[in-house]
Amino acid sequence: MIRPSALLVALVAGVTSALLFAGLVVESATAIGLALVAPMPIVIASLGWGSVAGFAAAALAGLTIAALFGDAASGLSIIATIALPAAVAGHFCGLARPAAAQPANDMPSPRLDWYPLPGILFAVIASVTLGCLFYGWLADFDPAALNDALSDALRQQAGMQAELTDAQLQQLSQLVVRLVPFAQPALLVLVHVVNLYVGAAVTRASGRLPRPKDDVPASAGLPWIAIVLLAVAALLCLEGGLIGAVAAAVAGALTAGFTLVGLAAMHRRTRGRAGRGLVLFAAYAAILLLTFPILVFTVIGIMETARVRRAGKRH
Repeated sequence: MIRPSALLVALVAGVTSALLFAGLVVESATAIGLALVAPMPIVIASLGWGSVAGFAAAALAGLTIAALFGDAASGLSIIATIALPAAVAGHFCGLARPAAAQPANDMPSPRLDWYPLPGILFAVIASVTLGCLFYGWLADFDPAALNDALSDALRQQAGMQAELTDAQLQQLSQLVVRLVPFAQPALLVLVHVVNLYVGAAVTRASGRLPRPKDDVPASAGLPWIAIVLLAVAALLCLEGGLIGAVAAAVAGALTAGFTLVGLAAMHRRTRGRAGRGLVLFAAYAAILLLTFPILVFTVIGIMETARVRRAGKRH
């Protein structure tokens, strides 16, 4: 049974998240920044007032959007891509069990083993992937039809201003259509992880976060099975069509996760070293300006995951 205070928090969090997300529904370019923080109220509700409050806030966010725009599909879209992954992340952060070895002296509360960060990140990746696949089904995503429509749009926009052949326009539209299923989950994983990190800091500052502060650079990671899933998804991306789109969504979410693991490894390995600030600044600046250095950190993240797997086998 949810407490009245938690129910009130869930109500406020759900409505706030919906209002932050509403700009995307009406396709307002100025509201994109607000939409990026739409998961945070739900994360705070889940971390500070329990998983039930988080899932209730997620449901209320969807109901609010559906009521505002009179469109159930819009409500389901925020639940699938924003609200539910945020609630899932908060739920896994709150999972704990008594530690196997407790201190000998009587303490007012037992020591707890909290759900590890690699499992939390994997849960975020899985929920985002499933949410994007559901949203694609809800929007009736058809790669072939979208490719034809995009080709026509590009052809009309190019007009007489560009000397692009029909074959070149077709290739460009195919590239864009293949990138969309990859890019959307990748961006959402990043958005949810950042909101979870900031939301945890806010909840901890208020004194309502029972989970102790994690050493993120030292404990970030992914289960080794994520490497296998990424390899399989990368191969299936070559199929094209619906199978390729589904595989691209899985690959995009996992790639973002491994990139975050690689960035965490950089933070850990540069601790206590001279020029650390310059190294971090240069790395993030290169990512923002050039984009392709992301792949370097993706590879580092995969190597870190494989290294932890090998170390676990030795022990």
